[in-house]
Amino acid sequence: MPCFMSLFAKNLRFLRKKGNHNQEEIAVLFNKQANTVGNWENRKSEPNLQELIILGEFFKVSTEDLLQTDIEEQSVSSCSPADHPVSSVTSEAGPDAFWLILRELRAVHEKVDLLVADRESSGTKRNSDKSYH
Repeated sequence: MPCFMSLFAKNLRFLRKKGNHNQEEIAVLFNKQANTVGNWENRKSEPNLQELIILGEFFKVSTEDLLQTDIEEQSVSSCSPADHPVSSVTSEAGPDAFWLILRELRAVHEKVDLLVADRESSGTKRNSDKSYH
């Protein structure tokens, strides 16, 4: 099997998992069984040209990239720490932003714990009241 099909198999699996899709969801696009997509990912069979075009459209990548580019490697190398949402927030807000966010998260966590404890204690009281009737 040509090398580009092995790259295709890797790209298909990567894009499917990145998009949180299972093989069955992809197979529905072609009115086929999920094992067909599994066979493509395991290089046991190949999609036809029309299926490649549909996959490219579905994953919003060109057919050329699907066949000839290591999309996973490209996405890892193009992602810098500054692209991370927390990094951008902390760099915009200054060096103390992390500690401010952490303090707020702890305060929210404490409030949630109090609500849970209150709900559990009121639930216990209700059950104990019912037992006296």
